Amino acid sequence: MQRITRVVVANDSLDGMDSALAKAAMIEHYTGAEVRALTVTWDAVAEEPAEVLSEEQRVQLIEALKAAERQGLRTLTEPYRSRVAAMDAQVLWSKEPKDSILHAVAHAGAELLIKPASAHHAIGDFFNTPLDWTLMRESPCAVLLSRRAAWALPGTVLAAVDVTDVRHLALTRAVLTTAATLAAVLGAPLHVATAYPRVGPTAGAESDIAVDYTKIRCDMQENRRKALAHWADTLDIEFAGLHVLEGKPSVVVPDLANELDATLTVLGTAARSGLGKLLIGNTAEDTIERIRGDLLTVREPWN
Repeated sequence: MQRITRVVVANDSLDGMDSALAKAAMIEHYTGAEVRALTVTWDAVAEEPAEVLSEEQRVQLIEALKAAERQGLRTLTEPYRSRVAAMDAQVLWSKEPKDSILHAVAHAGAELLIKPASAHHAIGDFFNTPLDWTLMRESPCAVLLSRRAAWALPGTVLAAVDVTDVRHLALTRAVLTTAATLAAVLGAPLHVATAYPRVGPTAGAESDIAVDYTKIRCDMQENRRKALAHWADTLDIEFAGLHVLEGKPSVVVPDLANELDATLTVLGTAARSGLGKLLIGNTAEDTIERIRGDLLTVREPWN
């Protein structure tokens, strides 16, 4: 299984940190992982012109804001300090929370980043990439987007993989082993799902060629079912359910997650760069608002 030795819980506010910290403490109880909590705060007072605020006044206001944030974070972490062996908390002052969080993750050598999930709005998100999406794309470790709801035990964990993608076998392995680790933390059954394209004639289309769509569909299903069983044997992981779904992954996976009432859904996200990094619409990003439970995205391991 995937080892988790260091966890970072981070956000650009205190909002949702209580639930995220509770989940980090549960992971620590099972793994013994170190937990680092941090918030990134900033205020436009830092950019007030000198004729409005003197440098001394600006410094005093910034320190007061940071002190209030530290006190809030200290209040949230206090219940866990007696039972989490290694926990520290930090408040960072920065206009760029993404950079600060990614630096903290890299500096800690964390295997898991827990980020309280933010509300997303389709049109606004197209023009202003949400912090959640940026962290999923750029974090060197797995990213758990935490909802406000506590983990209901034992719950259910769902891992979704593309078993036909031979280019990213290491990513499939990482998704399944990470999902198995979190299922063990929750004491939850682990389900695994994969999807295949809808098969059938286009509406209104006519052709002289007879196509046995039923056989094609059955062959695609059987191929993927065998591939999932092979991964279970290879990794020595017990799956409570194997699900081969017909349709677009960003639709059928959330539907299954909600049907199972999954506590946690685990997806892989391959590294992207250049223009591809700017485009919106990969499975993980499309899934955020569709599922009711938490979402964990796992990056392809770096060589």
